[in-house]
Amino acid sequence: MRVAFDSSSMRGRKTGIGAYTEQLRRALNTYAPQIETLLLDDGMGVAQRTDLRMWREQFTLPRLAQQANADLLHLTGFAAPLRSRVPVILTVMDLIGVLFSKNFPPASRFYWSRYLPFTLRAARHIVTLSENTKRDVMRLTRVPAEHITVIPPGIDARFQRIQAAPELQETRARLQLPERFFLFVSTLEPRKGIDTLLNAYAKIAAQVDEHLIIVGKRGWYYETLFAQVRALNLETRAHFLDYVADDDLPCVYTLATAFVFPSRYEGFGLTPLEAMACGAPVICSNAASLPKVVDKAGILLAPNDMEGFARAMRELAANEPRRNDLGAKGLARAKTFSWQKSALELAELYFHLAPNQESKIENRKF
Repeated sequence: MRVAFDSSSMRGRKTGIGAYTEQLRRALNTYAPQIETLLLDDGMGVAQRTDLRMWREQFTLPRLAQQANADLLHLTGFAAPLRSRVPVILTVMDLIGVLFSKNFPPASRFYWSRYLPFTLRAARHIVTLSENTKRDVMRLTRVPAEHITVIPPGIDARFQRIQAAPELQETRARLQLPERFFLFVSTLEPRKGIDTLLNAYAKIAAQVDEHLIIVGKRGWYYETLFAQVRALNLETRAHFLDYVADDDLPCVYTLATAFVFPSRYEGFGLTPLEAMACGAPVICSNAASLPKVVDKAGILLAPNDMEGFARAMRELAANEPRRNDLGAKGLARAKTFSWQKSALELAELYFHLAPNQESKIENRKF
């Protein structure tokens, strides 16, 4: 079985799609060696103009998959080609672009609100990371339930609590991290709720030692966040790191007083899971799929509950036993997400969908 993947999301500074694609391929190679994974490489990186993205999805990637003699083309983000000689499986990470299309410029708004939902019906099968996203796909694109399979991702083995003090100290010094800090990690864009986070932090900044560290690639309308920091007089307390390498993130999560994530919508919620795997206490919104990821291992609040986030941060800053309790619960919760289970379930789906293939997956004990 030969399954082709688009390599563009794994180039440069990876977002959630790039991390998912990279970890999924690694898991398939480890746990389902019957699957040969192929990378389709036309030199493109993760940042693509809308028109170029549409051309690649409709023409370039199907052609490269056919030339590679692939049995399946598994696209891990965005739209599906309307015609492809190679059957297409599409992972729909979320439908953020459809639900929040007004946040985008006109060309991108058309892509997300009109073009993308229409193309999803052309895929042979859709994979979602959560039941919430499956419901969104069914509701917004009219793809029937039997054409959608929910397969949650695992957690990469690198994300674990770092015990080595020298490694933690070196990372803190190199990234110029303060002694105590609250942490946010994700792309900087309106639906992530960073405005709520900044307003909540401003209410308690004078009462706690923690600074606020915001890590993430700059997305749509990020400039408003910098203006908000100035308006709230947080220039010396709120710090934007822009990008932190994957290998440094476990140390950053470990060092944080708490991970705070007031996102208004997530297709899954990978960064709260990473934080829990590193033992960081999690304060998170209860929007979309996030409660199913965090469960009872974190503090869940309405995404716009500024007062609630302020109280939770102030509580954790002062209450070490509470931090330790949430950290232990998060570690246990993170262990329930397995890339082995994900890879084997996906391999079963591949063999079911590919023409003239029979299941060769022998080890079904997760």
